[in-house]
Amino acid sequence: MTDDLKIESIISDVGTSVISKEKLKGGFSHEAWLVRCSDERGVVVRFGDASSAIEAAVLSLAKTVVPVPNVLSFGDDFTVLSFVEGQTLEEVLVTHGPREDFKKLATQLGQMVAAIGSIQFERPGFFESDTLIPSSEDPWSQQLVTFCADQLASSDRFSSSESSAWMRLCEQNAEALEAVDLVSRFVHSDMNPKNIIVDRINNEWQIAALIDWEFAYSGCPFADVGNFFRFPSDYPAGFLAAFINGFELASPQLTDQWKRQARILDMFSLSALAAKPKGHKIGDKAEAIIRVWSANGIPPLAV
Repeated sequence: MTDDLKIESIISDVGTSVISKEKLKGGFSHEAWLVRCSDERGVVVRFGDASSAIEAAVLSLAKTVVPVPNVLSFGDDFTVLSFVEGQTLEEVLVTHGPREDFKKLATQLGQMVAAIGSIQFERPGFFESDTLIPSSEDPWSQQLVTFCADQLASSDRFSSSESSAWMRLCEQNAEALEAVDLVSRFVHSDMNPKNIIVDRINNEWQIAALIDWEFAYSGCPFADVGNFFRFPSDYPAGFLAAFINGFELASPQLTDQWKRQARILDMFSLSALAAKPKGHKIGDKAEAIIRVWSANGIPPLAV
């Protein structure tokens, strides 16, 4: 069945019909279409969601603390979500330039990331069904070196000596994760500007929705901070400091080394991204970060 026929069938099942559709940009792990319907609704149909039932449960839980799209329907390989009006934070930061009211937006975002982390599970791990009972996992401190080594081994981006330098950095810092190994809180795990929808409401920028929850798991919320701070040059002056202020004010659980631990937790994602083929936009940026960190050490969170 073609995409056109699939979309028409899916939209029919939610009680309406297709007026128009357009393929959306982004979505490194799935394909998404914006569909305008005969009942004047806008919906997003995503394909490639093998764990759509899990993500539907994740969104239902996330909705208790932060704004997210509504799940209208899902199947074996698709999800239908309500369309949230607005722009991605990525687009707004590029097109509107530095603005004083961005700091208020950043503070709000830091508070929302902390709110996500206020939800607790029985143990850390990954969601394997829509019950959201986490899998049993070895501690993150014990996984870091092996996981990162496996990811770089699957990539042709690095020489043997370059991979060894990254492994040494992982080994030197893995112990710092022992303090958060047992933390079992909600983590979005892809917290970056393209997954944050903002809108201009009452003459100020506000967060309309946090999207793309397919990588969510139970763990340490500092990982979401490390993710968001991965590319600090993407943000205007003062934005990251305001984010930190909001997160620290609202976070239910901070440690003395939480900022360092946020960076170390992001080493998992950096390694996985660097395993993407050359030419992958974010994979290329992750490769550059790995080279810099390997040479100079892990930098502090830049604000």
